[in-house]
Order: sequence, then C-alpha cells, then structure tokens
Amino acid sequence: MSVKYSIKQVQKNNAVQVVEFMKAVRKEVFPMLNQEQIPPDMLHLYTYYMDRKDAALFAAISEDGKVLGTIGYLPYDHRFADLQKFYAQTKTTELVRCYIDSDYRRLGIGSALYDIALKSILAAGYQKIYLHTHPFLPGGIPFWKTLGFEERLAESDPVWRTLHMDKEL
Repeated sequence: MSVKYSIKQVQKNNAVQVVEFMKAVRKEVFPMLNQEQIPPDMLHLYTYYMDRKDAALFAAISEDGKVLGTIGYLPYDHRFADLQKFYAQTKTTELVRCYIDSDYRRLGIGSALYDIALKSILAAGYQKIYLHTHPFLPGGIPFWKTLGFEERLAESDPVWRTLHMDKEL
C-alpha cells in the first residue's frame, strides 16, 4: 500500500483533529490506562508545543485530510531520578507522542516524522534525544535502535517494563 501525505507542524487550525487522533491511538496501544485522564501535553497543546523554539509537534496528514501519525518533542523534564546521571549535564529533549495509525504502519511514516522532528531538534540546539518505549508496543524497540538510539535503563515493572533510550547528536 502507498499513501500520499505531507508532514506539518501542528497549529491551532488542526490541533483538535490531531488531539483526537492521539487520543484514539493512545486508547488502542495503552488500553490499560484511564482514558478519561488526558496527559497535560495533549490537554494543553498550545502551551506545550506552539510558539516555542524548544518544542514542536508534527503530524503526517493524508491528501484527504486524515491524520496518519504524530511525533513531538519537549525539553526533557528530569522526572526519572535513575536517569539523572545521563542527562544532568546536557541539553536534552524528549521525543513524545510518536503515534502511527495502525492501518498505516510500516510505510515509512514514522521515519519521515522522525526526520522532520530531528531537523527541528537540531535547530533548537539540543545535544541529546531521550525517549522511552515498552516491549509490548509492536516494532517500537527495533525501530528506535535502527535510528541509532541506545538502551540506557530497562525497568523491571511487570506491566510496563519501560525501556529508556537515548541518542547523542
């Protein structure tokens, strides 16, 4: 299957559509979460991503206007104490909301989104990219490793088994 799409930075005119897409994919890949509790960056998209030089959210949108995928980045907030030694001395960003519609996975959309985000991250002056993923997300860990991300810490929590990864720029 082939699909034509463009990647755009999310703006006020398409923010509601993008948030609805992210909520739907989040519900699909994280059914164990309380879907009534929307993460702050999705709830307050304008505050977190718009009109900032250190953060952005991008969406892949098909020719007919359907959101196919998203990726964003924010300044890393140091919320994981065990990771402090990796990010204390560097300007680090966190990749967030990397979601691809399940009907459009493995078509290169995630890679294209990452490439656009990476250009913006470099322009923002970051030195390192942090992300976390989970083994139950199909293809996630191999995808990030292909892009040069390295494992830093694997949590032993039986549900999440969060894998923390990063990449030097």
